[in-house]
Amino acid sequence: MSDSSTKILDEILQDGKDTDIVIPVMGATGAGKSTFINYLFGDGKDHVQVGHHLTSCTVNVTPVILPSTSRNPQNPDSEPTRVIILDTPGFDDTLASDVEILRRIANWLATSYRKKMVLAGVIYLHDISQDRFTGTARRNLSMFNHLCGEASLDKVVLVSTKWERFRDAQIPTAREGELKDKHWKFMVGKGSQVERFRLHSLKDEPLEKTGKESARHIVNLVRQRQAQEKGKVIKKFAIQIQHELVDSKKFVPQTEAGKQLNYSLKEFIDMQKQLVTLEKGTAEAGDQDREDKIVEMERTIRRLEEQMRSLKVSLPQRLKQIFKKLELAQFYVSAWYYTALICV
Repeated sequence: MSDSSTKILDEILQDGKDTDIVIPVMGATGAGKSTFINYLFGDGKDHVQVGHHLTSCTVNVTPVILPSTSRNPQNPDSEPTRVIILDTPGFDDTLASDVEILRRIANWLATSYRKKMVLAGVIYLHDISQDRFTGTARRNLSMFNHLCGEASLDKVVLVSTKWERFRDAQIPTAREGELKDKHWKFMVGKGSQVERFRLHSLKDEPLEKTGKESARHIVNLVRQRQAQEKGKVIKKFAIQIQHELVDSKKFVPQTEAGKQLNYSLKEFIDMQKQLVTLEKGTAEAGDQDREDKIVEMERTIRRLEEQMRSLKVSLPQRLKQIFKKLELAQFYVSAWYYTALICV
């Protein structure tokens, strides 16, 4: 992404206001997030970059503004509401570490919350063409849950994508049922909605909404729920990581998402070390392919260990946090003292 493009994207956040509606689109790499967002516009242009290869295209948090002319009916002279769709990288990204991705998403959401931008809901995409619920899919969903928090799951729309890869709807419908009954069961029980993003109908399957209409329908579901809760305080329109970073003054590693990522990295490192030990124990002298594999696995371990180190809160950060808490405590003690004097 060019410097000029980055500047434009930054201006969307810099100009944030309390009339803005933010809807993040999340999910694993390849789930179709960028495709979904481009179909929202329906003009055939790539408003966000779509990946067609094994490597990911989205490594930055990319906000785009949907065309909107809606105004506050009680104040016709007010500015139109900006609906900001947030394209996010998956936590299995091939170009950026999971730690860096978490920081990018967390920082954007925290800044938007400080500006009182309304997070109306979150859209989570899952590729229904995957024949099984992979470890990557499980890690992404787990991270997503820890970002949102249980209290915000009623703001989530779980969307299956890539139905067009099948001839008929029998197989994807069965997989969708498994998702609802197993992997998404807890979230659905907490109020998450389940929808399908469809590009076209399959054999003997009439559809009313495809392409732009399908994408817009999903976004409208989020906005309808937000409209029902309109008038509530801004904290009602925030997810767990925003409360943790802004209200509780935590650092990213101290959040539930940060803790979960640290746990996942440790689990993966331990597994890799076991595999290295196994490979070394069965390797034969002169087996170059096996030796190259071991070297690559050890390189992966070092990279993951570096990610874990970068996910720790530094001593200066901890001291700064302690001093802030002491200052806040001193403020409350002073306020109580002067209130007591006035009452006397």
